[in-house]
Order: sequence, then structure tokens, then C-alpha cells
Amino acid sequence: MKQFIPFIIIAAVIGAALFLFQDEYEGPFRPDYSSSASNSFWDASLYVMEEGGEYEIGLRLEASDEIDVEEIEAVEFFVDSSAVSFYFQDLETESFDGVIDYSEPCSVCSQTNHIEARALVNWRAETTNTSQFQFSLDLDEE
Repeated sequence: MKQFIPFIIIAAVIGAALFLFQDEYEGPFRPDYSSSASNSFWDASLYVMEEGGEYEIGLRLEASDEIDVEEIEAVEFFVDSSAVSFYFQDLETESFDGVIDYSEPCSVCSQTNHIEARALVNWRAETTNTSQFQFSLDLDEE
């Protein structure tokens, strides 16, 4: 039994190290269906993800080089589509890294093959700014 104690201790130390130092890397953004639009401030993607027959629709915003993300005090957006509408608001952007990814369940996405949507993005830095995007998303394309 004394011979196995060092192996048990080594296995416990390795297991604890793997647990404590695990990386929470999310991987690249690859939705099942997406439509993109951009302007000088934001790159926007309306997307639909399908997993096990359940659908989620969301909007991903990435700030361009024109925006100093450290100066952004608040961000909100409204998405109005033929399938579903949703709203996101972040009034405390202290740890804002320039990317917003928000999604909600979409019960009607399984029953439609095309979604027309528009998004209105408001953000406050030194002044209040607004951008608007139009999307056309085909759910039949693979």
C-alpha cells in the first residue's frame, strides 16, 4: 500500500492543477446561419444557432477601430425581426472589451426559412451615438 500513496498524491495534484488552471476559451464565432452588416463604428451579425432542435437568435456586435472602447459608458440595442424582437442593455461597461454577444430562444425559427430584421444600436461615450443595421437571413442555406 505504501507504494501506491505517491501515485495517488501525484494524481490528486495533477487533477487539482487541471481543474484550477482550465482555460475558458470559447473558440471562434461560427453560427449555423448569419447575416452581417457593418459601418465605421460596428461590425454586426444577426445569427441563428440550432442545437438539438432548439433555436436561438442573437446579435453580435464588434467595435471597430473608430471607437475607443474604454470611453464607452453604456450600450443598448433593439432588434426587430419578422420572427422575434429583443432588447439588450448594459449600463456598466467597466470591463467592456468591444464585443457584445446576446441571444434569446427563438420558437418560431423552426417554422420559418427567412428572417428580415433591423437593429438599432445606441452607445454613450463622450456623446450619445446611434447606428442602424438591416439584415436578411436565410435559414435554408447550409
